[in-house]
Amino acid sequence: MKSFYSWVDFGFLPHIPQSLQHLANRDMAEKAGGRIIFYGAEEPHTVASQELVRAKLERTGPLEGFVFFSVFQFCYGPEFHFSLLKTMVESRRMEVHFAREGISIRNPDQLREQFDFLYSMDFTRRRESANDPFFRNLLASV
Repeated sequence: MKSFYSWVDFGFLPHIPQSLQHLANRDMAEKAGGRIIFYGAEEPHTVASQELVRAKLERTGPLEGFVFFSVFQFCYGPEFHFSLLKTMVESRRMEVHFAREGISIRNPDQLREQFDFLYSMDFTRRRESANDPFFRNLLASV
């Protein structure tokens, strides 16, 4: 059975509580043939840099991957964090799953196949940020 790290999206709080995000992540892990063995989240001051997930990635033992609640977790910085996804999938050979969108990226080919979708999610999030005070404040702080 595969082992995954569950990573909730701070940007959806309090609208979607952590407990519900973890349930969605757990279901996604089960669909991917695994289970959640660790839990984590960014702190308000690290969502734009993804500093904590980067640190976890460096210290993680034998895990098959991460289950994120949303693709938007890669959109909170000044640019989409594609390099982090690429590192996870290509260099670390990890799977990356997004529970909210129902997307699984298990290998470099699937990452390339999802490239347009991932960037369209980033574009959509940025376009809608004018009406989203949380996201607008995050972008202003970086």
